[in-house]
Amino acid sequence: MSLSSIANQINHALAKVTWDKEQIEEYKAEHDVISVKKSLRPGGDPTQPLPVILGINTRRTYFQAATLFFKRAEEITDVGLLAKLLDPDIIMTTFEEYYSESAPGTVNKLLAAIEKVYLGCEKLGWSNDPCPITPELREWVKSFRDDSDVRMPRFGYRPEDAEKVVLYLKEKKSVYALPAELALRCGLREDEIAGLKGENIDVENHLLHITGKGGRYRIVPIPAELLNRLNRSKQYLFTPSAPWRAGFRRTVLEATKELGIGISGVHRLRANFSQSKYLEFLSLGMDEREARQRISELLGHARIDVTYKYVPKGFE
Repeated sequence: MSLSSIANQINHALAKVTWDKEQIEEYKAEHDVISVKKSLRPGGDPTQPLPVILGINTRRTYFQAATLFFKRAEEITDVGLLAKLLDPDIIMTTFEEYYSESAPGTVNKLLAAIEKVYLGCEKLGWSNDPCPITPELREWVKSFRDDSDVRMPRFGYRPEDAEKVVLYLKEKKSVYALPAELALRCGLREDEIAGLKGENIDVENHLLHITGKGGRYRIVPIPAELLNRLNRSKQYLFTPSAPWRAGFRRTVLEATKELGIGISGVHRLRANFSQSKYLEFLSLGMDEREARQRISELLGHARIDVTYKYVPKGFE
């Protein structure tokens, strides 16, 4: 079998952890059990993942989900080996790039699929690294949808916590302190920060010229104090690569853990920018729709309703 394509590699890996009917019956007889699922799960806990795949439909579902995920990871990294794509940083980058707005069921299915792919790679001898689907990664992915509190929409920190994150990175002299401030003060996306060029900066007018998702162009104001700290002579102020972005994300995660903040995410800083600007616009006499329209323009969104993911209804 050729293992040149991602799909072939995934198919080969899943085959190593898929049991057919004969294997299932052999296990039942050997262990004298009725429920293979219950027996295989640690302590019989139904919330624990199975170490194997027991149904052809489940395998098909995992194959489809994992193939799309790792093809996207391959596009991001230009890495064609499945074992190398099982790197936690690459997985985090792909989740944030493509799945930050996915439903919980979709995310849970994808986590299970990636874990089975890893187990297959381990059995094949393709990987000796620890499983990338750790409890920490599960919590990080879950935080995408932490929108139960009207004061804390899906991506937002409490205002004081956002400031603590930036201050912590400054005190640590982290290379990601300035990028974190750009997210908080200008509402830039992670990839927009990574790809920011000196030519994008209008020094005279204190503006950033940004081309964001979907090729949408927008102009974003930047505070003078922050602008003066940017090295405008460089082609790229930071590093437009997946490893740099993963490092940025990981550093913010470590900062929130150290500070005892229960959620994390670079994108949450962008939400805090949105919330701050929303309150500012209301104080200037704009009504809710006018304020949201301005937020939508500053964030580079095509639709005003997207602002509700950052600034929930009733926020004040």
